[in-house]
Amino acid sequence: MNFFNEDNFLHQFFLFLGKLIGLNLLWMISSIPIITIGASTTALYYCTLKLHKDKDISTWKSFWKSFRGNFLQSTILWVLLLAAALILWLERTAISTMPEGVRQIFTYVITAVGIFLLFFSLYIFSVLAAFENKISKLIGYGIYFIIRQPAYAIAIAAITCLPMYFTIADAELFPIYLFVWLMCGFSLTAYANSWFLWRLYRPFFEESKTGSFSP
Repeated sequence: MNFFNEDNFLHQFFLFLGKLIGLNLLWMISSIPIITIGASTTALYYCTLKLHKDKDISTWKSFWKSFRGNFLQSTILWVLLLAAALILWLERTAISTMPEGVRQIFTYVITAVGIFLLFFSLYIFSVLAAFENKISKLIGYGIYFIIRQPAYAIAIAAITCLPMYFTIADAELFPIYLFVWLMCGFSLTAYANSWFLWRLYRPFFEESKTGSFSP
């Protein structure tokens, strides 16, 4: 078996792994200022969606192309999400002073809103990576895609949240989990999510060539 043959499975696998490691590193570095997490996540999804579409990409070029092109909208959406999360947290704190019956109702409402906000945050940056439009329209797209395929939304939430939960909950294996996250955990999660997202978005690219992925 010739490893250097481009059709060799191991050759293709290590090329793919190298792209994931590179994307993971780019995402972590560009997320350090915190305020840029929205732009870096949009760029990450731009690359992982293109990997599903085109199978091969220039990691460095594609990541920074999306980061620069979507920086303003991504940052605005990221700030809006942080503000919404802060409001929910303040409301959750405030209901402790309410009468028991009212407190229970508000607890259910806040929990439902929090779950929907989680789903929305898992979709919105990939929507921004895939489609070009005004922020108001992109928000509508994000909500639409969640409702269109609820099973996909649940799968994406599980893929994203369960590994994070086990990383925090399993103290014995924490060093291994940490190593995986630092190597390719974030990019691998985005790539796995993009398997569902690309199948959700693809019909819209077949109907129109106005998205970010169009040639």
